[in-house]
Amino acid sequence: MPQGRPSIPTELKRTVLLEAGHRCAIPTCRQHPVEVAHIIPWAKVKEHKFDNLIALCPTCHVRYDRNEIDRKSMLQYKANLEVLNHRYTDLERQLLKAFVRRWQKMREYVPSFTLADVATYTGMGSVRIYADMWWAVTNLLDDGVIELREEKRKELQIQEEIRNAKVVILTEKGIEFLTHWISAEPL
Repeated sequence: MPQGRPSIPTELKRTVLLEAGHRCAIPTCRQHPVEVAHIIPWAKVKEHKFDNLIALCPTCHVRYDRNEIDRKSMLQYKANLEVLNHRYTDLERQLLKAFVRRWQKMREYVPSFTLADVATYTGMGSVRIYADMWWAVTNLLDDGVIELREEKRKELQIQEEIRNAKVVILTEKGIEFLTHWISAEPL
């Protein structure tokens, strides 16, 4: 910490870390442990304010300080955290992250793989939930980001909970939403 710069107050630091779920705020990273970083440098603002603080892993923090990640993107990552945290439940955010992780995994093998490919690729673009859990994803449903479909199972003797499963499908609007999120564009 630079000489003469006060520490970030514990409660403020805790709030920033909670906002990002104690993970890097960059959706394609999400690593931990994290540090609390100033979006506009401390040397310029000389204060610790929630709107100017963001949780970053050490690697992304260094990349940001080296201008490998631009300030406009960082401001948008911060703004997107607010949208995600105020609109969607933790379960809904985890569901969105699952689709992003699947996309990232496929890009390791096929660099041209897109989020739209995730939605159409067999097994990649769907997640099974219990039919009675539909209420846990109502905000995503209401916003048209996902849709639920009946799962088609051919096995004659399957467990009751599997028989009553719903399949969560990422919609066109969902693909657009996730594309904006991972690209640091407004949600």
